Formats: sequence, C-alpha cells, structure tokens
Amino acid sequence: MSEGQNGGTDVPDEQKVAKSLSKKLKNALSRKKSSKDTSRADKLRQEIGFTEHTWPAEKVYEYYGATPENGLSSAQVLQNREKYGWNRLTPPVVIPWWVKYLEQYANVFMILLLFGGVLCFVAYGIDQSDPTNLYLGVVLFLVVFISATFSYLTEAKADSVMEGFKKLVPKKCKVLRDGNISIIEAEELVPGDVVEFGDGDQVPADMRVVIANDIKVDNSSLTGEAEPQEREPDLQIGPNGKPVTVPLEAQNLMFYTTIVVGGSGRGIVIGTGDKTVMGQIAGLAAESGNDEATQFQVEVDIFIKIISVIAILIGITFILIGIFVAGASAIEMIVFAIGIIVGTVPEGLLVTLTVSLALSAKHMYAKNVLVKGMPSVENLGSTTVIASDKTGTLTQNRMTVQHAWYDGQLVTVPAARNLPQLKAAMRPGVIKGPKYDTEAPTWQALQRVATLCNNSRFVLTDADDEDKPALNLAEEVQAPDFNLLGLTCTGDASESALIKCVQLIRDVSEYHAANPKLHEIKFNSTNKWQLSIHKPEDPSAKNPLMVFKGAPERVINRCTKILINGEEIPMTDEWRKKYQDAYENLGAMGERVLGFAMKNLDLPMDYAFTNKPEPNFPTEDLTFVGLMSLIDPPREGVPEAVAKCKRARIKVYMVTGDHPITALAIAKQVGIIDQDKWDAGKALVVKGDDIREWMEISDPVERQNKWDWALDHEQIVFARVSPAHKLLIVENCQRRGENVAVTGDGVNDAPALKKANTGIAMGISGKDVSKEAADMILMDDNFASIVNGVEEGRVIFDNLKKSIAYTLASKFPEQIPFLLFVVLSFPPAISTILILSIDLGCDMLPAISLAYEPKEADIMDRPPRNPDVERLVSRRLISFSYFQIGLIQTSAGFLAFMSVFNDYGYEWGNMIGRGISWERGPLLCKPQIAASGNFWAADCHFGCEEPQKTFGGQTTLYGQAADEFRFCKDGCPIPFNGTADPFIEFTQYGFRGIAYDDTTFGDKDTAIQATCGRTCSWYAGLSDELKDRFIAANDEFVRRVNGGVVDPINPFNYGGDAAYALYLSRAEANMFDQYCNLPNADQYGFAGRGLVNDGEYGEQGSFYWWNGQVQYFANLDSQKSVLFTGQTAYFAAVVVARTADLLICKTRKESLFTQGLRNRVLNAGFLTMILFVCLISYVPFLRIVWTTRPLFVLYMFIGVPYAMFIFVYDEIRKMIIRNYPKGWVFRNTYW
Repeated sequence: MSEGQNGGTDVPDEQKVAKSLSKKLKNALSRKKSSKDTSRADKLRQEIGFTEHTWPAEKVYEYYGATPENGLSSAQVLQNREKYGWNRLTPPVVIPWWVKYLEQYANVFMILLLFGGVLCFVAYGIDQSDPTNLYLGVVLFLVVFISATFSYLTEAKADSVMEGFKKLVPKKCKVLRDGNISIIEAEELVPGDVVEFGDGDQVPADMRVVIANDIKVDNSSLTGEAEPQEREPDLQIGPNGKPVTVPLEAQNLMFYTTIVVGGSGRGIVIGTGDKTVMGQIAGLAAESGNDEATQFQVEVDIFIKIISVIAILIGITFILIGIFVAGASAIEMIVFAIGIIVGTVPEGLLVTLTVSLALSAKHMYAKNVLVKGMPSVENLGSTTVIASDKTGTLTQNRMTVQHAWYDGQLVTVPAARNLPQLKAAMRPGVIKGPKYDTEAPTWQALQRVATLCNNSRFVLTDADDEDKPALNLAEEVQAPDFNLLGLTCTGDASESALIKCVQLIRDVSEYHAANPKLHEIKFNSTNKWQLSIHKPEDPSAKNPLMVFKGAPERVINRCTKILINGEEIPMTDEWRKKYQDAYENLGAMGERVLGFAMKNLDLPMDYAFTNKPEPNFPTEDLTFVGLMSLIDPPREGVPEAVAKCKRARIKVYMVTGDHPITALAIAKQVGIIDQDKWDAGKALVVKGDDIREWMEISDPVERQNKWDWALDHEQIVFARVSPAHKLLIVENCQRRGENVAVTGDGVNDAPALKKANTGIAMGISGKDVSKEAADMILMDDNFASIVNGVEEGRVIFDNLKKSIAYTLASKFPEQIPFLLFVVLSFPPAISTILILSIDLGCDMLPAISLAYEPKEADIMDRPPRNPDVERLVSRRLISFSYFQIGLIQTSAGFLAFMSVFNDYGYEWGNMIGRGISWERGPLLCKPQIAASGNFWAADCHFGCEEPQKTFGGQTTLYGQAADEFRFCKDGCPIPFNGTADPFIEFTQYGFRGIAYDDTTFGDKDTAIQATCGRTCSWYAGLSDELKDRFIAANDEFVRRVNGGVVDPINPFNYGGDAAYALYLSRAEANMFDQYCNLPNADQYGFAGRGLVNDGEYGEQGSFYWWNGQVQYFANLDSQKSVLFTGQTAYFAAVVVARTADLLICKTRKESLFTQGLRNRVLNAGFLTMILFVCLISYVPFLRIVWTTRPLFVLYMFIGVPYAMFIFVYDEIRKMIIRNYPKGWVFRNTYW
C-alpha cells in the first residue's frame, strides 16, 4: 500500500485533556473553536486509497510477505504489526465530565452573578447589622449553582461515538499462519494475514477476496444497499467495458464489520484499524463533530454578552459618579453594583431557556422524537435542508414485491400487512391501474413457482422467550393489526419478499407440505439461477414439476415456450420483445427483476435426481411464466412528510449509496423529485463518480463552482456516494448558509450526522454508532416524524421569543431605580432581593409556561427562519420589552412608591438627593403650615451623623456606653420648650443650622463642628466677643418669637445675625460654664462629629419629620420602614402590571381573544405571581428575609390601571399589525 497503517497508535489522552482544558479555560469568554489537524481532516475526506484489489493475487501475497499455502510467518506478523499497528480503532480524546461541568460556569452571566454574590458577602462583612446582603449572596450563588447543574444535566450529549464502533468490531476470526489454521482475536490481525470466513461471520478487516464459493455480504450499513452483494476474486466489468475499481463498488473487496450472509471463502487482509473503510468512517465521525454552536446558542451568547457589557459599563460609570460626584461610600457603591448586576442580568433566563427546551424535548418524545441535545430542538425548526439516507429512512429497508408481468400485462402487487388490508387494497379504485388476479391461471402458476422455488421461511418463534408459543400464521394474518411484512425470515431479502407476497394468498408452509421437494440446485453467482423439483399436489399427476427462478436474461434463454392464460404457447420473437420491454420498464423504475419458469418433467416420481457432476435431468426447454419485480418501498407517510417540507420551504435531498436508477425511482415516488422539475432541468441526480471528479480538481474555486452548480438545483438526489461524500455534501450545504439536518441509520451516516446542524438517527433500525453521533433519534424510524420535529422546533422558537420578551420587560423597572439612586440620589424604589424575587419568584413559572403555548395556524407555511433577519433577541423585541412595556411597568411602580411616601408626608421633591443616606440618618425638614392648618414638610435635609466612638486616640463617652444606651445614635432628641442641651445640634426651636463668614468661623468645617461637634473645648475656643454676639442674636430671635413678629413659614428671614440665632443662648452659655468646670469635662459633647451627608445639611429651624408630622425624637426605623413599604408597593405594582405583560406575550400577532386561555400552566403561573406578592408582603417571617412591609390593600391595586393599559395598548398594536402587515407598526414593533 502507498500509505502506512496507524491503527494501533496510542494516543496520550492525559496530555490532550490537559491541553484541551487549558485552551477552554483560556477562551472561556470568547468561546473560540479549537483548531484541528487540517491535514488529517483532508485525508479523511478522501476515499481509502486501496489499490491491492486491482493487483493479481500473487502480487498481494508477495507485497505483504505471505504465501497462499502458509499465510504469514510469525516473524512476518511481528514485522507487519510494527509497520501497520494493531487492528483497532484509535479512540478520540475524551474531555472529563468535571471539565464539562466547570465549563458551565464560564458563562458570562454566571461570572457576573458570582461576582455579585461575592460583593454581597463583602458588603455583609463590612456591615453585619443588615443580613439582607448575606441572604442575597447565598441566593445568587444558589442561582448560579442550580443553573450550571441543570444546564449540564439537560444539555450533556453522549460523546461515546467510538463505543458504538467498538460494538461492531468482530471478536475472533480464523487465520492461516505458519501453515496452520488458528482462531485469534480480530485485533491481532495485520495486513497480509490470510483469513477464512463462512456464512454468518463478521468480516474482521478490509480484505481482498482470493477464493470465493457463492459469497454474499451485507454491506447495507456501509453503502445503504438493501440487497446482499456477491463477491468474487476478480474485478467485475462495468457497463463501459472497464473493470469497476472504486473500492466500495469493487466485487473482490470485503469490508471491516460487514456480515457474510452466504457462501464461504478466503481473503487476504489489506487494511486494519483506522486504515479501513470503517476506520475512516469512525475517524470522520470523531473529527467532523460539529463543534460550532447552533444558531440558537450563538444568538443567546450574543445577547448574554451584550447584556453583560451593558451591566459592566453602567456599573463602572455610575460607581465613579457615585464616589467622585455624589460622595457615596464604598459600601453604598457595592450595594449599587449588586443592584445593577441583579437588575440588568436576567438571572432566570438561562434556566427558563433550558427548561423550555427540555419541555419541548418532552413534547417531541411524545411524537416519537428523542432529543439528545437541548438546543437541537429549536435548531431543527430552523432547518433549510434535510439530507436523508434512503435505505431504512425513506424506505422500509425490506425488499417487497412491487410489480408482476404475466399474460403480457404489467400489474401492481399490493404490499399488504394482513388479509383485511389485502382485501381492501384489491377493491376497485383503491389502486390505480391493473392488479394481479388470483383466479388467473398464469398468476397461479407464477405464485406456485415463487413459493416452491424458495428456501426462505418465516421465523415464528421468539428467540428471547423459548416458552412463548410459535405464531399461528394462518390465524394471525386475519387480524387487521398484524404486520406480516415486519416478520423476520430466513434466507436472503429477495426470497423473503416473495414469500411475504404469496403468504396472504396461500400459506407458504402448507404449500410446501402439499408439494414435497424432491431435489434442488441452489443459487450461485455463476449460474445466477436456482431450481427445485417437487411432487405436485395434484393426485393425478404422474411426473414431477420443476420450478425455475433467477436473473431474467438467464431464465428466458432456457425457455422455448411461454404461459399465456394458462396455456403453453411457443416463445416467439413478438413475445420476447414484450418480455424485453417489460423487463426494461421495470428496471427503469429502479426495481430488481426476477424471472420465473417451470417444466413438467417427463420422469417418474421416484427418479434419482442428481446434479453432480452434471444434472441428470433437463434444465432447458422451459416454459416462461412471468416476471416479478422487487424494491425497497417507501415508508408510509413519507410522501406526505416530503410535501409538508416543500410547503415549509425545506429542501429534501436523498443521499444514498444505492444505484442512481433505484434512487431516482424512490425519489420520484416520495416526491423528492417532481417529474415537472425533472423535465425542466431543475432536478438533478449527482453520482459518486461526479463528486470524485470534482474533488480531483486542484483549483478550489473551480471545485467550489462545481458544488454550487449542483446545489443550485431545486431538487437533488445523491447516489452511489461514500461516507466521505456525505460529509462533503453537508459541509458544502453549510458553506452556502444552509441549516442542514441529516437523517440516517447506518454506520456510514455517522460522520455526516455528527457534522450536520441537526443529526437524526433511526431508533429501531439505527446502529448504535448513528444513534450516538446524532442529536435526535426517531423512535418509530418514521421520516414523517421529522416534520413533527420541525414543527415543534418552530413552535419553540416562537415560544422562546415570548418567554424572552416577557422576561426582559422586567429589566427596565429593575434598573431605573438604581440609576436614579446614583444620578439623583433618589431613594431606591426596589431592593436587590425584590429584583431577584421578580426574576426567580414571580417570573420563572410564567416564563416557562409560555413554552406550553399551542402553535399558530401558519407555523408550517412560513419559510425557514433567516437568522440574519429574525433573531431570537431582535432590536424590535428589546424596544418593545424595555421601552414600551417596561416603561409602563416602571411608571406603575413609581406611582405606587411615591404614593406611599406621600401618604407618610414625604414629597418627591424632598427625596431627590436623599437616597444614598436615607437609611443612615433621620431626615430634618422645615415644617410648613398649609391654609387648612395642616403641616407639611419642605426643604428636607440630613443633620449630624452618629457620634464618634473614639477621638484623638481616646474612647468617647458615647463609645463607652452600651449599644442600647448610646445617646444620639440615630439623632439627638430636640429639647422641649423651656429646656436646653448645649452639646447637641438642636434647641427648642429646631436645628441650629450651619452658617459662617469671616467674622465668625471662617470655613464650613469649623461651622459644622459648631453645630455637630459641640464640646467644652469648642466653647472654650470661642472669643468673648463671639459668645456675646451669638447670645445677642438668640435674644433678638426669642424677642421676635414672643412678640409674634416672625414669619411662621420662614422665621429667620429678618436679616442681621438671624443665621446665628440658634448657636448659643444665654442659658446654654451658663450650662457650658457649669459643665465645663466639672471633672472629665473634656469628654462631654461630640468631638469630631460631622454630617450624615457631607454634601448637604439641615436648614436652620428644621425638626425631625416622620409619620407625616413634626417630631422631637429621631425615628430612623420609621424612616427605613417607609422606604421598605414603598419598595414593597413598587414591587407589587410592577408584578400586577406584569400579569398583563404575561397575557399579551401569549401571542405575537393574534388577539388574545382568538388564542384564549387554554394554557393551564400559564394560568397557574398567573396566580402564583399574585400569591407570591401577598406572601412576602403579609407573612411575618418572610417579611424579615425580604425586608418588606404589609401594604394597605389599595396599594395593591395601583398597578391595575397600568395592566389594563398594557393589555389595551397591545391589542390595538396587534390589530394594526394584522390589518397592515407591512406597515410602520409591523416594521417597528413586531418582535
């Protein structure tokens, strides 16, 4: 051979696994496709370069160092094994399961959520007083763990393709070595070994036949040919007069793992392990794995990356704004970052998509389609080309009698499963054209020959259950549900087809018993005929009957008479021409034709018949009875399925190793090729020889042009193709942008099944290799089930869009509060844990329930989805979800939020700029009196922060106090009328304010200490002149108040030193003098105390404001409670509005009134949304975890008008789309 074997090369799995893991982790975010050995890939796409079958046998023996008498010597075996390796298939590199599991965490969503979880734990570590961040971090990590685990379990695809090939490998074989026949393990074979084989043996390697005794092999797993193939030592001569040398068509080659179904012989091994046709297929299956993500996965990945980039950019931008502009603390920005991540990333989307695909896979299983890879569900719906194997996929993989010719007439022979079906088929008008007539004497003679000249029998016992009684075939065929055609038979496929044809007319076993066999000559490849001699059942018969069957040309040459209407008449040239016309017509239909003849022998019944050395009875001068033609017929339902594919604009290609004439005939029967397209030159049959010529073209552009020329045809059949050709067909279709689904059941289909966008194997007749290489398995082996799969794939795409549209609509109301929190320092209208509650608690089941929505009426009348135009997540979908429905939901939430704040006395204007510090300090407001006499708050700000626990390296009195006794922790109490506390920031008239100029404090920091950091040291540092000035300013203010001459709305607007009126009163000065002369006076006051919010401070005369009125005591818990109540109301309003969003997402174009509310899962999801809101709002222990507050019942209904508006808006939008399908609304809002 021109190339060395490498079947026994060991692969360093550990190195390759480590390299694979390193590459995957390095490219975790980019998901780049790993490079492959292109030279090996190119070689695998070339056919095996066998030339030994064209050599004389002597040259083959000499080449490998063997002899016909002794085979290989032991020494030569070792040399050949060293050169060619072991007879085993090279296993592919297998990635460990744990690496695949870790890859699930390389998703950008997962990384962002893990980062958010880490931030939550950091925030909790900084401030452990609030356990919310701890709960949130645990939830985020659980979300990631559950999503990754669920994705791994549901999307894990069987990678054991090589295991299926191993099951095909023969275990032992007979080999001639050192002049002795011995039985060895098949993997010990080397090229040059001489192997003996017989009926039922599995071929242990690729072999050149050197001795053949009527050998027949079953090559169906490799070539798709249903009929066993004859094997001879010499090459056959083709129609062109030249030897057929193509390996898969060569008559003197036998292939690894195929089955010998008849005869015996000897062969010399010329290919082992990977350098066999089966090894090439295994290599192609392993190498051609479609590592590229499906279009669905690509679109999801793109969407995930876009969302993640948005989350990161928003987070970084506004964190910088928060720190450098708003002056927020690190913990506040961590909380913001968590909120942005949780608000931007749809946490439940991956789980929703996975569960939805899994549910669709369950639906498809109910339709006899088993899905192995979840994304394949949607991918099948995007299919544009189905490349289908013929044998066993489009056809039944069983030879069936199709036509008969007798009495000069071509008739149809119905293929019935049972007697009731046969009777129905024989009724007038059921089958077009003439049918056979069981009463016609010539048909009865044809039936007799087909039955008696036949060694096939029905297998009526169960090999797996010996105790089970044998079938009573005569009774079983009466049942309308019995399938005679599915019974196993002994003998070859042709003889099995014949007895299945005649069994329903008369029981075959009974026929044989009535006509005992006296002698027979079995079929052999030299004669190409067989005969048997019987004692006729007619008791008056004196002579035996000889029945004769075989190749029509061999049979007709032995005939001198022909049976017409039961009478023997001379075989004239006219009858020979009629026979020839019928023979050619049947052959043109792709059917295998058999000729039948008979002869009443002029010999006694007890004649001693023999055929050795030559027959002692006449085998000439026969009477020709007729012809029967056989074909592997189409499966029921296949023509209808192909028609559906045409309506759906899906092209169906037949790809087979069978003869072009047979392939074309079947293609026309099932509708893959229409006669009008064929006549118009729009249909084409591409032969394997054509592809070989194309692949020999050195110019890649010219070679590609050849492929494009062929694939430009509307209807195509590929015949006589090899496994490498099938892979090329798939790759060239994909190059042209086609989404290819490949169907098949044989080993030869494995590489194409794995390379295709969707590989579909047969569950019953399919080999393990094909099932493991495929993405889907047809459990009923019915091509028609693919149409159901395509339909389900299109439905799931529609429903996934609905789920995504529904899920994304919540992102806008989740993000806006956090953006306002940083930009305007507006109190956060929703918390991060409530965002997760929307995404995982309220939305998960409703989003999944959309997968249960029934299909739309025109789902199979649409063209396949164009991923460049109709994306899973399109611009219009984002616009609709974010800026239309999302904006309405946000409005509902803010109305509820502001209603709560307003009812507690906080106007929206007072909340801007207060959000960052809302939970850190009590709000100080200047009370205003309305005309009605009611108080309301204006000019709200924060006051002084919590006192310092240490100052100047020493613990303050505040720091020494127990936590529950710490004074002024949340704000000092305001002195009542007539009382005073010189060390706090309040007088009985409110907040002292912060004022300064060159004549007082000189700078802001000093002024802040004059209000918030009042100590004895501060008092001592005041000059007597300044003390007197402050006291005088206070006296003036008190005089004005007592005199009633101040403005009640703005009492400090009278000018002068009014800004300093509350800094120091005469009574406070006396108290300073008294306290500051006591021991430890330096610890009195609040040294180093600053403001809650450095950017602002309360106005002079401000009071605490909570519960809608002026308060003298700080109540930070009340202030927090208002925020939590507002957040609960926001959450409830958004969820209520989302109930309408759920309803409108049931359809993309149809009215809800047309679609109805038949989806019970969605109805349940609708109710769970409301129930979830009620539970976390009113159940006490849940309120602790979710930091919610019980809502006044009217707050629950604030979102209702918005829900109604969403519903009406969407119904009007869809109505416009239906009425103006190409209008502006359709172009901009149809998602």
